[in-house]
Amino acid sequence: MAALNRFVWCAGFACVLTGSLIGCGGGGGSSGSVASNDDGSGSSGLPTMALPGLKGITGKKDANPKEATPKGAASKGIATKGTAAPEQPAAPVAKVPEKGSPEWLLLEIQHIRTLPLPGSTVEEDGEDEDLDKELTPAQEAALQKEYEQQRVVRRERNLQIIKLAEECLAKTSKKPELEAEFETAVHQLLDARLQLALQGDAASIESLFEAAKAFHARNPNSESALESQLTLVNLTHANALRYGKTEPKWLQEFAKHSQLFASRFPEEQGRAVPLLAAAARTCELNGLPDEAKSCYSLLMTKFPNTQQAQQAQGVVRRLQLKGKTLELSGPTMDGGEVDVETYRGKMVIVVFWATHAQPFVQQLPKLLATAKKYEKYAVVVGVNLDAEEPAVEAFIEKTGLAWPQIFSPNREQRGWSSPLAAHYGINNLPTMWLVDPNGVVAETVLDSENLESKLREVYLPYLKANSVKPAGAVK
Repeated sequence: MAALNRFVWCAGFACVLTGSLIGCGGGGGSSGSVASNDDGSGSSGLPTMALPGLKGITGKKDANPKEATPKGAASKGIATKGTAAPEQPAAPVAKVPEKGSPEWLLLEIQHIRTLPLPGSTVEEDGEDEDLDKELTPAQEAALQKEYEQQRVVRRERNLQIIKLAEECLAKTSKKPELEAEFETAVHQLLDARLQLALQGDAASIESLFEAAKAFHARNPNSESALESQLTLVNLTHANALRYGKTEPKWLQEFAKHSQLFASRFPEEQGRAVPLLAAAARTCELNGLPDEAKSCYSLLMTKFPNTQQAQQAQGVVRRLQLKGKTLELSGPTMDGGEVDVETYRGKMVIVVFWATHAQPFVQQLPKLLATAKKYEKYAVVVGVNLDAEEPAVEAFIEKTGLAWPQIFSPNREQRGWSSPLAAHYGINNLPTMWLVDPNGVVAETVLDSENLESKLREVYLPYLKANSVKPAGAVK
C-alpha cells in the first residue's frame, strides 16, 4: 500500500510524498519513439473501458415533439390530433457530478479525449486520386508544422489526463465502493503514460515500471495489476523492436515482463502464450539464448497443451545442443541413408536449407567455396526442407551441390513437417551447425561469413590434442 500511496497524487495535484512513482507530469524525455506513429499518437493497444456511473449523461436532444403520429394510434388509445394527450411521467434528469468528484474527474478525462486536434492542412475532398498527388515543398512544410503542433497538443492533453487520473486514484484507492472508478482511472492513467513513454518520455517510462509494482502489491488479482503489467509488456516489446539491436536491455526487459505476465496471470492464456513465443523468438534472433530458453521453458511448463509449447520443446533441444553429441540421420533422395555418426574423425557441417530460402541462396557461393577449401577435413550434410523433389533436383543440378542430402520420400514428412526440423525446432533457413571430429556439436550460431574461422577454431585444437599431422596446410 505504501508503494501505491506514492503512486497517486494528493488532492489539489500536489505531490507531497518524496519519491513519487508518477512524478509531476512534466517529465523530461529522450528523443525517439516506438509507436507506429513516431509521436506516440496512435492507440496504445489498451482496451476501451466504459466510464462507471455515467449513464444518462448523453448530451442528446429530446425527440422532436412534432413527430408524426403513427397510423392506428387513436384505435390503440394513443392521443391523436384534437385529443388530449395522456400525461406521461417526466424523464429523469441526469444528475451532474459534483466538481472534483471521481465521476466529474473521469468525465473531464473523457472530454479531453474527444477534443479535436488542429485541422488538417490538406483538404479531404473524397477523391481517391488526390491521395497519390505529390505534395509541393510548401505543402510538405505545412504538414510537418501541423504534425509538430499536434504532437505538442497530444503531449499537453496526456499530461492533463495524468493529473486528473491521479487525483481520481487518490480519492478512490481506499474506498471499496468506488473500485470501478479506481480501475477506470488506472486505465486512463496507463494509457496516457504509455503514449508519452512511446514518445521517449523518461519519466513516463519509469512510471510504468513502478506502476506495475505498485498495483501488483495493492491487489495482485485486480484488473489494474493485470493491465499495468500488460502495458509494461507493450512498452518493452515496442522498444525491443525499435532499439533491441543497439540496446539489448530492451530485449531482456521484454522477455522478463512477458514471463512475469504469464506467471501472474496464467488464466490469460490467449495473451500470455503469444507474448512468450514472441519474446523467446525475438531473443533467439538477437543472440540472447538464455533469455530465449527461459521464455520457451515457461511456455512448456505453464501452457503444455498449446501448439507453441510443443514447438518450444524442439527449440529448447536445439538451443541446448552445443557441447552434446549430435544424433542426426535420415533417408536420401536416391534411397540411401545418411548418419553423421559415420563421419567421426572429420568435422561435419550440417545445413538445414530449402531452394526457396533466399538467405540460403545468397550464402551458398561462399559456403561452397569454404567447403571446397576444407574438403580434406570437413564434410557437409544437408537437410532439405522443400516439399517437391523435382525442385530440389533442379537446384542441385544448377548449383553443383555434391553433399549428401536428407530428404524424406514421404510427402507428409517434407518441408516444415520434416521430423528432424520438428525435433530440433528449426525455424530459420539456413540453420548451420558445426560438429567436431568426436561427433560433439561445437557451434550452432553459424553462417557462411564465420564458417571458415569456426572450422579452424575447432579443428586445430583437435589436431594438436591427437598429434595428427594435417594432410594439407591448415595454419
